[in-house]
Amino acid sequence: MSKVVGLLGLSIVLAIIKAALTALVVAMILALLWSFMTRPRDTIVFVVTCALSCVAVAQPVACIAGVTLVAIVLGLAGRRRKPLSALQLSRHQ
Repeated sequence: MSKVVGLLGLSIVLAIIKAALTALVVAMILALLWSFMTRPRDTIVFVVTCALSCVAVAQPVACIAGVTLVAIVLGLAGRRRKPLSALQLSRHQ
């Protein structure tokens, strides 16, 4: 009989913990929505940072490769092209 009472008490405690965690998740989602409405750029940076950290933990090699690829693309895109001079423009026409 005491085992039944113990299991019943344990299930009640676990149900309370589950309800508290559910309420915490709902509160976090509402806070994320609120911050997205008030500061969208900061919220997007936060979400991308969280996603990147999740990828880094799950697949470190893929994360390193992806960050390297993004850095190379940004580095190449940051270079300015030399403008064509008037003499070069007249040759191309």
